This record gives sequence, C-alpha cells and structure tokens, in this order.
Amino acid sequence: MASSDDLRQLETITDAEQRNALALRLAQTGTPGLDAVLVKLIQRPDLADKRARLVHALSFVDCSDHVALLVELVASGGYEVAHEALQALETVDEADADEVEKARGVLDRARSVANLEGWREALLEELAELFD
Repeated sequence: MASSDDLRQLETITDAEQRNALALRLAQTGTPGLDAVLVKLIQRPDLADKRARLVHALSFVDCSDHVALLVELVASGGYEVAHEALQALETVDEADADEVEKARGVLDRARSVANLEGWREALLEELAELFD
C-alpha cells in the first residue's frame, strides 16, 4: 500500500508524465484517500489541459462521491477528458441522492445548450441513458 507520502508527492509533483504515472500506479493499487487528491488535481485551473489521465486514474477508484464533477467534465471538458469522465461514470453503481440530483442539474443545463459539438451531444445522450 502506498503511504501518505505518495499522496503528498502526487499533489506537488510538477512533471505531468511523472504525476500521471504515479496517479495510475496509486489507482491500480487502491490507495485510500486517492480520490480526494485526484479531485483536487482535476479541479486545479493550471492542470486544465493535463487532466485526462487524472480522470482516467479516478475511474479505478470509487467515484460515487464525485458524480456531479464527472458529469461537469463530460459537459465542459475537452474531448479526451469528457470521454474519460463518461467511462468513470459507467463504473458507478449507486450514488447519494443529493449527488445524483446535482449531476442531473448539470446534465440538463448542458443538454439545453444550442450548437453543441456532435461528439459532446452524443456523450451527453449516453450520459442521460445512465440516469434513466
């Protein structure tokens, strides 16, 4: 098992390739507390263009507390991030009702936007099926 030192290192490492490799290794070993660190990293504005692999790593852990965030990433993330977020959502078996309600609100707002890219519209349709 990884230690809290690994989680601290994950938060502070500046090299994207090293950060992604560490995130994936920690995710594959089921490191406790990793989801919170990954969510912090995913939400960092300076990593907005480097978060696809972090979202991928998140899909290895329990994402049930992060459904609304993942729906937001499908709705507004770049192509790779949106796809990774949808795959992560497909791993969630059940989530808190409040989290699901927030996610539905995000999804409804995203689907109401005019002139969505075709790929995003398709992802949002897939996502809507998950909520049915």
